[in-house]
Amino acid sequence: MKHIFTLIAILSTAYAHVPVHAGGKNAADTLYLRNREKKVVEIREVYPDQVKYKSANGKNLISLPIKDIAEIVYNNGVRDFFNPFNAGGKPEIKWLTDVSYTDKPDLRLNACIVNVAEKVQVEVNGTLTSVATRSFKTLPAKDAGCIGGVSIFQQVILKEGKNTVRLIASNGSGSATSETLSILYEKAKKRIALVIGNSKYQSASKLQNPENDAKAISQKLTNLGFTVIERIDAKQGDLRAAVAQFGSSIQSQDFEVALFYYAGHGIQVAGKNYLMPVDISPQSEMELKVLAVSADEILDQMSAVEESSQRTNIMILDACRDNPLSRSWTRSSGSKGLASMSAPPGTLITFSTKPGSTAQDGDGKNSPYTSELLKALDVPDLRLEDIFRTVRVRVMELTKRQQIPMENSLLTRELILNRTK
Repeated sequence: MKHIFTLIAILSTAYAHVPVHAGGKNAADTLYLRNREKKVVEIREVYPDQVKYKSANGKNLISLPIKDIAEIVYNNGVRDFFNPFNAGGKPEIKWLTDVSYTDKPDLRLNACIVNVAEKVQVEVNGTLTSVATRSFKTLPAKDAGCIGGVSIFQQVILKEGKNTVRLIASNGSGSATSETLSILYEKAKKRIALVIGNSKYQSASKLQNPENDAKAISQKLTNLGFTVIERIDAKQGDLRAAVAQFGSSIQSQDFEVALFYYAGHGIQVAGKNYLMPVDISPQSEMELKVLAVSADEILDQMSAVEESSQRTNIMILDACRDNPLSRSWTRSSGSKGLASMSAPPGTLITFSTKPGSTAQDGDGKNSPYTSELLKALDVPDLRLEDIFRTVRVRVMELTKRQQIPMENSLLTRELILNRTK
């Protein structure tokens, strides 16, 4: 009889800590291990010496010794603490900031220090500076990366080029040094863009998406560090003035990138491309050449005056619709789409479809070409050529190869518009 009561006592102890899952059998709990690892699992059994949780496939139970666990947070909010970190040991430092590139001279870094540190120093390029109370703050760490420690937020000043940053923390039990962060700092270089979106034509067919396309591109380029000159439904005088302002800025300042984007009606006449203001009504190709704006003239405005210039020029033409005026003209070449253009050195010219073909305006908010361009510009660390290669592949897929974007390139340097490293 005595043995029976002993067995009951053991079983009662063993199951005393089995959690009650508020979310049902598929509820998730969180295990925080003493090595700072975090596991999101479904805990099934808790014993004095071990915890059992379901495997990823849900078919088996996996055992984990209690000695390896710091804390359990059950899905219903209940917390169990098992092995507190050694508060009397020397500090342990872990970077919570993961950065290798920046275009700003000052950077806010975040690290976790476990065990109380009596002295904290930051070392930037070999120079040690004490971390003063006024330049950092400690917070009880709530995130999984710093369980049992405090978060340190430290502002550092970087030199141009490669930088190394370390944290050093010490207490009565000894000192510890963090891993060395290697950070490349390059000054943000100036970028400029002229963005045109013409939809509401007075004499030609109206287009649904160029206004939306231009506004979305303007916002995207602004986020990428461009100074943007934007014109929506530009009349002849306004379009010519914007081109002149754009060209004057390019020639008078040192820009890393100059970009021209046009969405609207574009027409080729005698192998030359012309972009249509919304208020013109040419009665012949000859009149169009006088009233519209030549794409070659815009390219001339972007061309570098000095051969040593490192500027990259980008011309994006989402303007390859059918000639909207050819039916009313007494004489017309009948050419579709835009003509090919030769890129001068340092320049990339992109067309939403190949020369002599027409592009789709699209049924959605943006044209197929601009829609995919916006997505590609969001991809970090993509080279300029790879951006437009990605766009071409996606547009071909979306249009079942009815629209094939292409580029003419004579780039002389690598360019990454959305750089993070």
